[in-house]
Amino acid sequence: MNLLEPITIRGVEFKNRMVMAPMLVGIGIRSARARAYYLERARGGVGTIIMAGTSVDVFATDDAWGRAGGVDAFLDGIRPVTDDIHQTGTKVGIQLWHGNIFPAGMGNPLDTQGEPVAPSATNERRELTIPEIDTIIARFAQACANARQAGFDFIEVHGAHGYLTCQFFSPATNRRNDRYGGDLSGRMRFGTECVAKIRSAIGSDFPIFYRLGAWEDIPDGITTNDSAQFAAELEKAGVDVIDVSLGAMTRQRLTSSPGPEYPEGTLVPFAETIKRNVSVPVIAVGRFRTAEAAEAVLVQGKADMIAIGRQLIADPHWPEKATTGRAEDIVPCISCDTCFEPVRAGTSLRCSVNTLAGREAELKIEPALKPKRVMVVGGGPGGMEAARVTAQRGHHVTLYERQNELGGQLIPASTPPYKYELAHLKHYLARQLEKNGVQVKLGVEVTPETVERERPDAFISAIGPVSLTPEIQGLERNKVVTDLDVLSGKVDVGDRVVIIGGELSGCETADFLSEQGKKVTVIRRGPEMATGVFPSARQALLNRLEEKGVILMPGIKEYQGITAEGLLIINKEGKSQLLEADSIVLATGVTANDRLAKAVQGKVGEVHMVGDCAEPGRILDAIRDGSRVGRNI
Repeated sequence: MNLLEPITIRGVEFKNRMVMAPMLVGIGIRSARARAYYLERARGGVGTIIMAGTSVDVFATDDAWGRAGGVDAFLDGIRPVTDDIHQTGTKVGIQLWHGNIFPAGMGNPLDTQGEPVAPSATNERRELTIPEIDTIIARFAQACANARQAGFDFIEVHGAHGYLTCQFFSPATNRRNDRYGGDLSGRMRFGTECVAKIRSAIGSDFPIFYRLGAWEDIPDGITTNDSAQFAAELEKAGVDVIDVSLGAMTRQRLTSSPGPEYPEGTLVPFAETIKRNVSVPVIAVGRFRTAEAAEAVLVQGKADMIAIGRQLIADPHWPEKATTGRAEDIVPCISCDTCFEPVRAGTSLRCSVNTLAGREAELKIEPALKPKRVMVVGGGPGGMEAARVTAQRGHHVTLYERQNELGGQLIPASTPPYKYELAHLKHYLARQLEKNGVQVKLGVEVTPETVERERPDAFISAIGPVSLTPEIQGLERNKVVTDLDVLSGKVDVGDRVVIIGGELSGCETADFLSEQGKKVTVIRRGPEMATGVFPSARQALLNRLEEKGVILMPGIKEYQGITAEGLLIINKEGKSQLLEADSIVLATGVTANDRLAKAVQGKVGEVHMVGDCAEPGRILDAIRDGSRVGRNI
């Protein structure tokens, strides 16, 4: 298998072609949390780790990588991390950027301080002077020398995603008329001089990776023809590996973290173009989930190494599992981008499907001191995770589900377009129940009497939520259905549909129905649609709805009533309006269903509630609860 072949770069041997992509996830680089996080991925079999982007700027909160002298304590804090990783045979590098100049609207609370600057002046940023440019280049060189001293095996310059180096290369953001601007040669100069200065600082036996923004969808942005020429010049300047990604994007289309609407390896064509123009190794990236997709890129000669990002957060042992016939044991990434929320909120890493991600130092799944008989009610994600973890620890677990299929809320949730990865999660959890010896009883309605009869040592309620019903006249009409019933295939709707509720479920139900050719209108009282969705996923969803002609009506004042003709409302202008409809879909949320847990309280030794049973939330919340309860029983 090509994925397992070693590769030697400037005298350094990397044990395989699998690379952990650099991802800013809010755990730092020197903390105990970071040390455990990166070590777990190294143990999982990846050949190369590129640690998350860290600023060379003196204003950066992650210390002054680019400062000359006085960094011994800082470097000492890094060495335990690099030493741990080296014990596994994995090579580790660090990505370096100038974090003081995030693109407009992308301020990063984790790394941005100081005066906003740019290659060319904007409304928000001051133009850099030539002496300031010289200083920044010197800081990059010093930072790379410091990184080598800290035990890293290579460094990567971040020249993508709209950061400073990328901005100098892009004609959209570089409008200078001095030697660092103008034609392509001038726009390449910052990057090539930076690399040349780095090479001089680190010597001839230390690899330089360069993350290249190969294309932008913004007006006057980077073209692939220009980036191919730039890659060739970077090679001449001393770059050993080109890591191909995107530049600044409008987020109306493709992003550097593609959603499930894009295929595996979706950025590979850019890597293939670059590879035709350089002789150094090229890294391809772009939503890789399976070894088959990654291997095909290498076999076809489109790239030399494969970067895996979010999938390694979901399952750090993806490399070992994917290359040894254990693909069915891989925890599937669902491309929800929850792991990137720290960039916006200034919090630390969270993963919807892997509760331990970023918390490997503190959360452990350890054998139970005394095995217990555990009864789990509810076969949704929270219940299955609770059963999986509990059984993995050595308890005797029986899971009851009143439906004839495991999955719970994952079943309707996986129905809308591009939500198929939730079905993968459902299948993964079901397989793990079988592998861990969980006894599953389908089609069983559990009552308090059932629990008393079974007399478990511990009881876990993970039953689904109860749909909230708004107070609207005419709800008793046959044309009124719920979003869950629609997505579960329990009901059919007419050609004209009005959906009440504009958060994720309402919008995804609209996406699903519009695929069938239905004329759909989504209404809500709030001022905007799908506000709880990660920005890139939200934009993709709203774009699809617009393209399909779905009418979005936020800001509704009042729902007056449902008639034979449709739904009467007071619109945001304060006027009465009839929305003609054959079917009305309620997507107005859910509430907790804790009745069974309360009914058995005091009748068994332990009673726990998981997921929507305790408090309605996301898949993240259900799996987190299931893991927590499973670890603690």
